[in-house]
Amino acid sequence: MVYFKYGKAFHDLRIQHGFSLSAFEELGIAKSTLSNFENGKSMLSFDRLDFALQKMNVSPLDYSLMINNGEQDNYISIFDEIEHAYYQRNIKQLQYIYEINKEGSNEQKLIAFSARGLYRRLTIEELNEIEFYLKGVQFWGFFELSILANIGDKLDNSIINNIIDDLRYDKAYYENNLYYRVLIYRFFYKIIFKFIDSEKKEKAQEILMISKQFFMPGDESCHYKFC
Repeated sequence: MVYFKYGKAFHDLRIQHGFSLSAFEELGIAKSTLSNFENGKSMLSFDRLDFALQKMNVSPLDYSLMINNGEQDNYISIFDEIEHAYYQRNIKQLQYIYEINKEGSNEQKLIAFSARGLYRRLTIEELNEIEFYLKGVQFWGFFELSILANIGDKLDNSIINNIIDDLRYDKAYYENNLYYRVLIYRFFYKIIFKFIDSEKKEKAQEILMISKQFFMPGDESCHYKFC
């Protein structure tokens, strides 16, 4: 279940910080609602989850690391392989990564789709599976951002807009992490080119201006001219 890992991570943080279920009632989160969330039966709204994390003095990025359950190093290695194969135009390596991950866990399937989407068109079923997963994301950590950096431009425009809204809402949490910002830049520039190719130059310009909000001093700037 997509929601389970979010609830499990929250439960572990709540116990670690010594908070009871009732401690969050002052935020408008009933004990039964929180219990259902922790057991993977339902999802908290983004605002409520954000307030609950603030109460425990936990940043969304720390929460994201808990969700990934220590697998981040492995994800970094795999997505690095995908990136290198893509820029070296090594289709055979991308195909290999797809083949060895396509029958695995939900995360492995998403890795497989991230590789496949770089050398051929994804099927409707594959896109539906990706979009279903991403719709359940509350905080965009390394794993989720890596998917966006590779195939975020394949998503439906309405989902892209919602993701951009999420990233802008949490912009402050990415300011101290260049690695995350690079992934966000890659996502932005892929969708900029998507809109240019579909002759939606005003939308492309809008995304470009949004992307500049994420630049920090020392980041290498990229500029695009729209004719």
